[in-house]
Amino acid sequence: MSEHKLSLGQSLIDGIFELGQMLGYFVEKEFPVDRPTYGEAPAVDVAWFSKKGNRFPLFIFEVESRATNGMTNNPLKVYAQGNREFEKPLFFFHLVAQGGSNSSRPRNLESQYGKNNYRIYLMGSSDTVSFLCDVLEQHVRVKEDINYINLWELLSSEPWVNKVDRVKVLLCAAELGLSKFEIIPSFVRIARSNQELIPSVIDLFYAESTRFFENTEFDSYLGQQWFYPIIYSMMVGISTDSEEKERWSEHLLTWQDSYSDMPMITPAFGLSCDYDDFILGCAPQLITAIIVLSHNKDSHIKAFVPILVEILSKTGVCWHGLNSAIYLLHISARLNMVSEFNVAVSYLTDSTPISVNNIYSPPSMVSASEGEFSFYFQQSKKHHIPLLSDFIAENESLHAGKTPDLQAIALRALDDNSYIYEWSDDLLDALWATNC
Repeated sequence: MSEHKLSLGQSLIDGIFELGQMLGYFVEKEFPVDRPTYGEAPAVDVAWFSKKGNRFPLFIFEVESRATNGMTNNPLKVYAQGNREFEKPLFFFHLVAQGGSNSSRPRNLESQYGKNNYRIYLMGSSDTVSFLCDVLEQHVRVKEDINYINLWELLSSEPWVNKVDRVKVLLCAAELGLSKFEIIPSFVRIARSNQELIPSVIDLFYAESTRFFENTEFDSYLGQQWFYPIIYSMMVGISTDSEEKERWSEHLLTWQDSYSDMPMITPAFGLSCDYDDFILGCAPQLITAIIVLSHNKDSHIKAFVPILVEILSKTGVCWHGLNSAIYLLHISARLNMVSEFNVAVSYLTDSTPISVNNIYSPPSMVSASEGEFSFYFQQSKKHHIPLLSDFIAENESLHAGKTPDLQAIALRALDDNSYIYEWSDDLLDALWATNC
């Protein structure tokens, strides 16, 4: 058994084996590359094949524990053979687990074989990221896809954990355009539990906004249908430069008003049952999210709050409008919009009385087509609609000390399909937070 199989080298071999499997290759350890003369046949540590049954590998990996004289034999056993005996790989990766920076052997070997798609990596120095990025660059010659989440998890395990900058490696894959429609959704999902990736997510939002997010596809309901206002309002809220803030705000307002003959969010009932359900049961929550994520920017208030008033006007007094009335009540009170607050109070007063709990903790989602009043609201014997000043005071007390993470709200809305069923508390905490 060679020495590296008992040291750091074996860990690297295992890591390369798992990396190849994760990228979709058929992988073999100790793959023979020549016929045996005496004893065992000469073999490479790890070989990646396009599929099982292929005779020659696409990529070869040799791992050395240290830069010794014996390492010169490893490229020789591949490149000294004729093509009829052994077809050359697309790339030969030669790794030194530790040391080698003061040795001339790696330098001389690269000089000798570098023209044959061969490179040496000193893994004990700063070559680990270079190695992984080079692997991805060779991978893109063969395949166009990658699972970013699986790659992140792999880099979070041995032998890569704490030895490689995971963010840089993921960005390498993204820059190569691997699984381009999965880049932003995957980064968002990973960033929800790994804060170190959030700056990269924001950078990706900037880059992709120039292409109007044409390469972005989320799986969740909110992410799939409504990621534009969520991302745009989030970027308004986090931008510190006034010009950047205004640019993102214009993106949001342009999206709302200029992509069709009617606004994107508007009570145009009768277009479809799904859109009616969205307007009545989810749009009020989304409008609340837009306002809080954008830190109550005036232009957004003027564009989106009137939609809630119009919903109430078009539905007339019925339980279908209660969702909009409750969120309008909170938004208008928080922003001291007296006229709109009175509209919400009037609607709630004319409707079937609902419990105080429904007013201070409204539903996260309502479906007019798949439910009825009792599914979402509790009937009360009398109305409990406070005065504006009392309502403000009660909510400020109720939400006191809450410090909502607006970025977390935005990222979860984009990624988590279940969030629309439980986001009301987060939205109201954010709405009534003193820093919003």
